[in-house]
Amino acid sequence: MNKAMRCLAALAVVLGMTWAQSARAAVSDSLTVTITPNAGYSLTLSTATTGLDMGTVPLGASTQTVNPSTVTITSSFATTGLKLQGSMGGAGTPWTFAQNTAAQGSDQLAAWAVFTDTSINNYAVLGTTGTNSNYFVGTTSGTTGSNVIGSLLAPVGTFTGSSSPQFIANAGQAGRKTMASLPTFASDPNASRSFLWMYFVLPPATTDGNAKLVTLTLTAGAPNP
Repeated sequence: MNKAMRCLAALAVVLGMTWAQSARAAVSDSLTVTITPNAGYSLTLSTATTGLDMGTVPLGASTQTVNPSTVTITSSFATTGLKLQGSMGGAGTPWTFAQNTAAQGSDQLAAWAVFTDTSINNYAVLGTTGTNSNYFVGTTSGTTGSNVIGSLLAPVGTFTGSSSPQFIANAGQAGRKTMASLPTFASDPNASRSFLWMYFVLPPATTDGNAKLVTLTLTAGAPNP
């Protein structure tokens, strides 16, 4: 190959490389970094040590918590919803939750729960059950506007699209808290806290006189749909 031919070949290689580089170049480019947060739903539930032993209560009589339990949302998600579930234990024949609090049977406990904001510090504000109460309302669990405790997991509060708020005070009542999409303590300490109050009516008859245990389980999770 003579000198002229070698020059043309070299020029062709240079032009080819330049064209290839021009074809691959761009005005902008990007990269994607994936970051997965280690987040979870959580809460704390605390109460005064003397507030949950109701002592000896006559059959058919009512009793309620004098000191509330404090629920604090400690999730790392921005908002949290709650669900409540009751269970019964204790020695002897176990009691059950009354399916109809207006018609209790033997060994059936009528039980209500209501969440308020932390402005309610006197249990007398909450009143009693029935038509004169705007807190311990309802006769069956899991129904619209009812605060009756049952053995099934039930959503707490109001939320978008819901027609059956549960375990909260009626609109316009002191201490009303919707309990919807609760913020975490880290972002809003005051709004993350709620008071939980309970009210009970003992059954008209019981199989034995052993102490009975009522357990309320609160589960934190995604805000209710």
